[in-house]
Amino acid sequence: MQDKTYVQIATILKGRPKQLTTLDQWLFVAVNTAKSMIDNTSKGNIDLVLKFADCSSISQIQHEFDIMQGKFGREGFSQRRNPNYYYLCSLVANFPDQELSQENKERIKQFSTIETYLLYALGTSKNKGNRCR
Repeated sequence: MQDKTYVQIATILKGRPKQLTTLDQWLFVAVNTAKSMIDNTSKGNIDLVLKFADCSSISQIQHEFDIMQGKFGREGFSQRRNPNYYYLCSLVANFPDQELSQENKERIKQFSTIETYLLYALGTSKNKGNRCR
């Protein structure tokens, strides 16, 4: 199921939608992008993505994502100027707030085990205007 989810979302993202349509897609992108940042700069801290499972809302995940971005997405992150990174961050930043269910939190835990990153799968983008916050 995890490989299927990754392939489905990667296929959707290759079309460069401006916003994700489902919470499941958004959770996958948030977890996968955060994990790729941490894996690229500090593999020993990879379990920090599980902090998302402790959040009760989208806005809390966005806040935690921003913290991770500040810590791992700066100096030493080899992809920090990659247009795909900017694009994925814009997707994480632009999703309506809502409460998370226990099922959502379980999905976060499932998504955190995936070791293939969207950041590297999207190819190059001609749209370089999407920026992270």
